[in-house]
Amino acid sequence: MVSRTWTLWDDRELLRVSVNGVANGSIEGESRAAMERGVAALIEAGFKDGHIVRSRLYARDADVRRAASDARLAMLAADRRAASSSYIDPERLPAGANIAIDLVALRLSSAGASKEVREYDPRVAPPMFVALDGMVFLSGNTDTASDYEAQLANIRRNIDTSLAAAGTGWDKVREFSVHVSKTLGTGRVTRGLAAHFPEAFNLATISSVEGYSAPSKLVEIEVAATA
Repeated sequence: MVSRTWTLWDDRELLRVSVNGVANGSIEGESRAAMERGVAALIEAGFKDGHIVRSRLYARDADVRRAASDARLAMLAADRRAASSSYIDPERLPAGANIAIDLVALRLSSAGASKEVREYDPRVAPPMFVALDGMVFLSGNTDTASDYEAQLANIRRNIDTSLAAAGTGWDKVREFSVHVSKTLGTGRVTRGLAAHFPEAFNLATISSVEGYSAPSKLVEIEVAATA
C-alpha cells in the first residue's frame, strides 16, 4: 500500500509518501522494495529524490528494525541522505508486512537551492539535520536516561544545540512530532512535553509506539523549522 499526504508551509510544499512493506523472505529486500516504491511515488508526483528531507521507519521487532535501518542507510545515501528516525510498532503494520517507511520530500520554492547535511561528530547513522530551501529538518532525538522526564530534559538540550547549529530557533519551529512509549500514560506525556517544550507544545503531534533503538528509550522527538 502507498499513501500520499501533502503539507503546505507558506510557499513550500512537502509530500509524505507512506509505504508498507511486503514480506519476501528478506528484511533487506522488503525494505529496499518499499523504499523504491516510495521514491518512485515521489518522482511521479514531480518531486526529486535528492530533495528527500526526512525518512521514518516502523518495524515489527528489534531485529527487523536493525536490518531495515541498515538497508535504509545504504539506499538513502549521497543526495538522498535525510533526517531520519526509526520505531518498533508491530500493531500499526498490516499482515504480511515487517516494515513501513515514510519518505518526505520538499518541492523547492526557488530554483537552485542545494541540500546541506550536517553530521554528528563522530558521525552516526542519522545526520544531525538537513537544510534545504530555507527549511531545517532534525533527525529524531532520543535519550537513555532513567525516566521519561530526564529523557525529555536531555532531548531538549540536544534539540537546542541542533537548532542553533542550523541557525534557527524555537520561534521558527513548524513541526514538532513526538513518538512516545505505549507504557506511558497520556497525562504524564503531555505534562512533560508542556514543561520542557512550552514553545512548541501547541504544535505537538503525538503518536505511541512499542519501542526504539534501545530498550530504555521512552520518547523520540522530530523537529522541523524555517531557517
